[in-house]
Amino acid sequence: MEDLTKSLADLKKYLEERLSALTIEVEHLKLLIKLVDDALAKVSFKPASALEVTKEVIQQVPQPVQPRSLETETLILASSRMGNRLLGKMYIGEGYLRIVPVQDVEFNVNIPPFRQFLIEKVLEEMRKKDREATERGEMKEDEVMDYEVRTKGDILVEIFVKNITDERRVRELKNAVRWTFERMLEKISQRSS
Repeated sequence: MEDLTKSLADLKKYLEERLSALTIEVEHLKLLIKLVDDALAKVSFKPASALEVTKEVIQQVPQPVQPRSLETETLILASSRMGNRLLGKMYIGEGYLRIVPVQDVEFNVNIPPFRQFLIEKVLEEMRKKDREATERGEMKEDEVMDYEVRTKGDILVEIFVKNITDERRVRELKNAVRWTFERMLEKISQRSS
């Protein structure tokens, strides 16, 4: 019984010492946080006169318009049977999207099914439906979906699609591009084998 009492007394003494040490450490940490806060305030605080100078400098240097800064990026991946390889990226902005193929594969626009499927069956059909909607008065002329295929020679650089706001169309286009790029990649691989 005496051993138990001694052990409990020793344990109590240890816990009190530990609590005291931790209390001191907490106080030191609070002090360090205050010092860091003060340092941050000094570094990030700028007097109004400094802000006005910055504003004047910004007004003197013309800034280029960067409409694509609000784009979201979506990867276009091949199906699992092709190893989930990255085929390109789709950048979605407000009312437009850009499709940029990967740089390590040269997608020649003359390789089927690029023109026969992606251009004629998908993009042209979307544009045709929009034009029909304008004829019925359901859509304004300047809201018709349009696209531009940008190439370097015959190599695809980018597909730019404007006036595309419907999520269903974005998904449809992404799937069509993925399927088209997969078929083109298969044909490119067969030619190089």
